[in-house]
Amino acid sequence: MTETPALLVYTTYRLVPADVEAFRSLAMRMTATARSRDGCVFLDVAQDVSDPATFRLIEGWRDQAALDAHGASDEFQTVLKDAASLGITGRSIDVYSIADRKVIDLA
Repeated sequence: MTETPALLVYTTYRLVPADVEAFRSLAMRMTATARSRDGCVFLDVAQDVSDPATFRLIEGWRDQAALDAHGASDEFQTVLKDAASLGITGRSIDVYSIADRKVIDLA
Protein backbone atom coordinates (compact mmCIF):
# COMPACT_ATOMS: atom_id res chain seq x y z
CA MET A 1 0.00 0.00 0.00
CA THR A 2 1.25 3.47 -0.85
CA GLU A 3 2.14 5.67 2.10
CA THR A 4 -0.72 7.99 3.04
CA PRO A 5 0.42 11.56 3.67
CA ALA A 6 -0.60 13.26 6.90
CA LEU A 7 -0.51 16.68 5.20
CA LEU A 8 -1.57 17.90 1.77
CA VAL A 9 -0.28 21.24 0.52
CA TYR A 10 -1.93 23.02 -2.42
CA THR A 11 -0.07 26.09 -3.66
CA THR A 12 -1.15 28.28 -6.56
CA TYR A 13 1.19 30.75 -8.26
CA ARG A 14 0.21 33.34 -10.84
CA LEU A 15 2.99 34.91 -12.89
CA VAL A 16 3.54 37.60 -15.44
CA PRO A 17 3.71 35.89 -18.85
CA ALA A 18 7.37 36.79 -19.36
CA ASP A 19 8.39 34.68 -16.33
CA VAL A 20 6.40 31.51 -17.04
CA GLU A 21 9.34 29.53 -18.43
CA ALA A 22 11.68 30.63 -15.64
CA PHE A 23 9.10 29.62 -13.02
CA ARG A 24 8.52 26.25 -14.68
CA SER A 25 12.25 25.55 -14.56
CA LEU A 26 12.46 26.65 -10.93
CA ALA A 27 9.43 24.56 -9.93
CA MET A 28 10.83 21.47 -11.62
CA ARG A 29 14.18 21.95 -9.87
CA MET A 30 12.46 22.22 -6.50
CA THR A 31 10.23 19.24 -7.26
CA ALA A 32 13.16 16.96 -8.02
CA THR A 33 14.83 17.96 -4.75
CA ALA A 34 11.67 17.60 -2.66
CA ARG A 35 10.77 14.20 -4.09
CA SER A 36 14.07 12.79 -2.86
CA ARG A 37 13.57 14.23 0.64
CA ASP A 38 12.61 11.92 3.49
CA GLY A 39 8.91 12.36 4.19
CA CYS A 40 7.81 13.57 0.75
CA VAL A 41 5.07 11.20 -0.36
CA PHE A 42 4.53 13.09 -3.63
CA LEU A 43 4.95 16.49 -5.21
CA ASP A 44 3.53 17.40 -8.59
CA VAL A 45 3.53 20.61 -10.60
CA ALA A 46 0.59 21.39 -12.89
CA GLN A 47 0.36 24.27 -15.35
CA ASP A 48 -3.18 25.49 -15.97
CA VAL A 49 -4.25 24.60 -19.52
CA SER A 50 -6.55 27.61 -19.89
CA ASP A 51 -4.16 30.04 -18.15
CA PRO A 52 -0.50 29.08 -18.74
CA ALA A 53 0.67 31.76 -16.28
CA THR A 54 -0.94 29.80 -13.41
CA PHE A 55 0.81 26.87 -11.75
CA ARG A 56 -0.39 24.57 -9.00
CA LEU A 57 1.91 22.56 -6.77
CA ILE A 58 0.28 19.59 -5.05
CA GLU A 59 2.29 18.02 -2.25
CA GLY A 60 1.83 15.16 0.20
CA TRP A 61 4.03 14.98 3.31
CA ARG A 62 4.37 12.20 5.88
CA ASP A 63 4.12 14.63 8.81
CA GLN A 64 4.71 18.21 9.92
CA ALA A 65 8.34 17.49 10.81
CA ALA A 66 9.08 16.38 7.24
CA LEU A 67 7.39 19.47 5.79
CA ASP A 68 9.26 21.71 8.22
CA ALA A 69 12.59 20.10 7.32
CA HIS A 70 11.87 20.67 3.63
CA GLY A 71 10.96 24.32 4.24
CA ALA A 72 14.12 24.90 6.27
CA SER A 73 16.45 23.20 3.78
CA ASP A 74 19.12 25.22 1.98
CA GLU A 75 17.74 24.04 -1.38
CA PHE A 76 14.24 25.28 -0.63
CA GLN A 77 15.51 28.59 0.75
CA THR A 78 17.51 29.08 -2.48
CA VAL A 79 14.38 28.40 -4.55
CA LEU A 80 12.49 31.02 -2.53
CA LYS A 81 15.22 33.58 -3.18
CA ASP A 82 15.25 32.76 -6.89
CA ALA A 83 11.44 32.99 -7.05
CA ALA A 84 11.56 36.46 -5.46
CA SER A 85 13.19 37.76 -8.64
CA LEU A 86 10.24 36.60 -10.78
CA GLY A 87 7.05 38.46 -11.50
CA ILE A 88 4.73 36.53 -9.20
CA THR A 89 1.42 38.39 -9.17
CA GLY A 90 -0.40 36.04 -6.82
CA ARG A 91 0.24 33.13 -4.49
CA SER A 92 -1.99 31.13 -2.20
CA ILE A 93 -1.12 28.19 0.02
CA ASP A 94 -3.60 25.81 1.67
CA VAL A 95 -2.50 23.02 4.00
CA TYR A 96 -4.84 20.19 4.90
CA SER A 97 -4.40 17.44 7.45
CA ILE A 98 -5.61 13.96 6.59
CA ALA A 99 -8.00 12.73 9.24
CA ASP A 100 -8.54 9.19 7.95
CA ARG A 101 -8.18 6.98 4.93
CA LYS A 102 -10.65 4.34 3.83
CA VAL A 103 -10.34 2.14 0.77
CA ILE A 104 -13.58 1.76 -1.15
CA ASP A 105 -14.01 -1.29 -3.37
CA LEU A 106 -16.07 -0.23 -6.38
CA ALA A 107 -16.04 -3.68 -7.99
